[in-house]
Amino acid sequence: MLQALDGSLAGASHQEIAIALFGRRRVEEGWSHPGNHIRDQVRRAIQRGRYLMGGGYRQSIV
Repeated sequence: MLQALDGSLAGASHQEIAIALFGRRRVEEGWSHPGNHIRDQVRRAIQRGRYLMGGGYRQSIV
């Protein structure tokens, strides 16, 4: 999550972030997949990273 957030804050595209997280081969094979699984994972990782950056890490996990 933090790597995805760092990439986003640095201006990297979602595809560039995906390559950093999952590797070029996996992204090339799955980026255009109709289910958008890799794209969804990147979006969720960035969203969760932003939540943590905004203080969400202080919330209790139940």
